[in-house]
Amino acid sequence: MDLSARWLDVAYGSEVRRFANPGGIPDLVAWLPPGSVVGVEATGSYHKPVAYALRQAGHSVYVVNPLAVKSYARSLLRRAKTDRADARLIARYVSERYHELPPYEPIPEALMLVSLLVRLADGIRSDRGGVLNRLHAWQYVAPGLAGLLGFVGSELEALRREVEARARSVVESDPLLTRWYVALQSLPGIGPTLALRVLAYSGDMRRFRSARAYAAFTGLTPRVYQSGTLPEVGRISRFGPPALRAAFWWAALQASRFDPERRAWVEALVARGKPKKVAITALANHLARAAWAVCVGVDGEVLDKGRG
Repeated sequence: MDLSARWLDVAYGSEVRRFANPGGIPDLVAWLPPGSVVGVEATGSYHKPVAYALRQAGHSVYVVNPLAVKSYARSLLRRAKTDRADARLIARYVSERYHELPPYEPIPEALMLVSLLVRLADGIRSDRGGVLNRLHAWQYVAPGLAGLLGFVGSELEALRREVEARARSVVESDPLLTRWYVALQSLPGIGPTLALRVLAYSGDMRRFRSARAYAAFTGLTPRVYQSGTLPEVGRISRFGPPALRAAFWWAALQASRFDPERRAWVEALVARGKPKKVAITALANHLARAAWAVCVGVDGEVLDKGRG
């Protein structure tokens, strides 16, 4: 299935059909044979409603990393790039690799709601800057708009705070999320705001087999490249959600400033020749592993080891 904000292009056998997204999801569920294996390319938040609906209908769903599909297309020397061709490509990829892929499992409803609310709050923060910049530019053409700058800015900030407050209330109403929320704040550099973002962008951390697997999901683990006489390059992979990676990096920065033990750890790496930014990134990696450990340890349960 290749999807966008408006359409779902679904390849089944030799046929490719298009459904509206999300309005056509019930028709898609009715059209697919029972027990189908469905590959859905991860596309922002657009894939989540259809993946959830298909899983609830009893289909085996695999959410595929777009980077993996792109690399697979290159390996086939593929030239066509259309929605229909992409749907066929994803079908071929999943038919060959599904036994190696982790099956999609919907996250708990409360965690899904927190995720959506925090993303909405982050979107309001981003859009607020754009709106204020436009008003600032337009006031030179229409000076009367200058008075709107403070009003619009304060209203949007109040809306963002309200959305975040609702996200916190959802966390506090759920025992599991409350335990995780409190546990995350026990780590250096992580306060209520960053803990909320870690929850929102991590999903159900029990699906990871280990702290190392979770750190790899954040994109903070090194990606080693070595070929012939070229040296190894240990840049981070950046595979995970940027907002989650940023949350841990900011936590590491705060810990390196205000936590004596972590400050000494960073300074030791710098003394060995590591750039300070690299040292802080390494600390962010350690904090990500610690986050998985305190959350899964508090809950005392790790889900199916095949899902990581």
